[in-house]
Amino acid sequence: MTVAAPTLAPPLTAPPTPAAGRPRRWLFYKERFAWPRSSGHDVHTFHLMQALTRLGHTVSVATADAAPDAALAGLPMANRYVLGESPPPAAGDFPLVETKAQAKFRNYWGVREGRVRQFAAAAADCDAESVVVSGLNVLPLLGAIEGRERVWYAADEWVWHHLSMVKLRRRSTWAEVKHAAIKGLYERAYRAKLDRVWVVSRADAQAFRWFAGVRHADVLPNGVDADHFAPADSSVSVVPNSCVFWGRLDFGPNVQAIEWFVTKVWPGVRAKVPTARLNLYGFQPTPAVTRFAGRDGITLTGDLPDIRDAVRECGAVVLPFVSGGGVKNKLLEAAAMAMPIVATRRTAHGLNGTPPLRFAERPAAWVEALAELWASESARRSLGSAARAWVREHHTWDAAARVAAGASKSLRGASA
Repeated sequence: MTVAAPTLAPPLTAPPTPAAGRPRRWLFYKERFAWPRSSGHDVHTFHLMQALTRLGHTVSVATADAAPDAALAGLPMANRYVLGESPPPAAGDFPLVETKAQAKFRNYWGVREGRVRQFAAAAADCDAESVVVSGLNVLPLLGAIEGRERVWYAADEWVWHHLSMVKLRRRSTWAEVKHAAIKGLYERAYRAKLDRVWVVSRADAQAFRWFAGVRHADVLPNGVDADHFAPADSSVSVVPNSCVFWGRLDFGPNVQAIEWFVTKVWPGVRAKVPTARLNLYGFQPTPAVTRFAGRDGITLTGDLPDIRDAVRECGAVVLPFVSGGGVKNKLLEAAAMAMPIVATRRTAHGLNGTPPLRFAERPAAWVEALAELWASESARRSLGSAARAWVREHHTWDAAARVAAGASKSLRGASA
């Protein structure tokens, strides 16, 4: 069994983009920023902050640990706080106000009371009007924030995320139900401290209302840096009959996508096209993924800092997602590189406009789609060009920043 997305109005129509509003002072907190950016939270938090500064807003950044210089390069920061090394003064002036349930979850995530007060002191030091916490274990940081807009940049709804990975016939997935229950209680414990929640799709917004009781959920679809993820030039030679998948290879939905594709689809692909090759790239590959490497035309390269050249040499991008939610950064990156994309319809949840993808659900449809694309250079070029045009029109970080700023005009704005 796979948990379906919440039923909504047609999901591929872009909502009106609100005006950016007057410039505001923002403080973003993320526990740490990695380089290279290996997680969705690293990608969307950095680019949203950067886009807000382009719109004239003032952005300060707080982290628990120091970040590599490259991780925040190109971001004009008004203030930078590393709470674990040089916390702002007067942290004791900010009392921690929390319920018993919130205190339990703060201890569960290992967040000390002092760190919560340090974050409140940083917000006061930069006189932030809006405080944004990004990630999963960050809600306890709001425990001493008062009189400022409090935003959780959740991106995905975690209960739905875990339930989507439950397969009744696979006992190994049943633990996801427990994880879903814990995350649901966590979200509900902190909903009173959340003025807004930012998510990447309307399905995630609806799930937050169902599971967490959150009222103010704003949809900020992910963007992509289309200049960085540019198409291949004419000198790049495409490896015949090749396809590619990349991402965090310890992330449940990515692992399940690879397992399903390799076991259900790939044997049929190799039977029809014996020279077919599947290239897997990603960080922290787990045994569930490494077991496929080196057989049946499958290669695995872990921790590749920059995947662009490797992707451009492949004949197609495969996104065979069978679980998870949100908007897939890899889909937007592939589209920006003008790559032909074959995907399940689940992969397209939350996208604006009408994405020019080749959809396939059953294994036979996957075999047919890949074989047809590999046999026709013109079909690959046409699909890839349409994908790049679509993503540049519908998924920009500046558009996401306008939604964020427009929704934050009032501390108690209307529900999205």
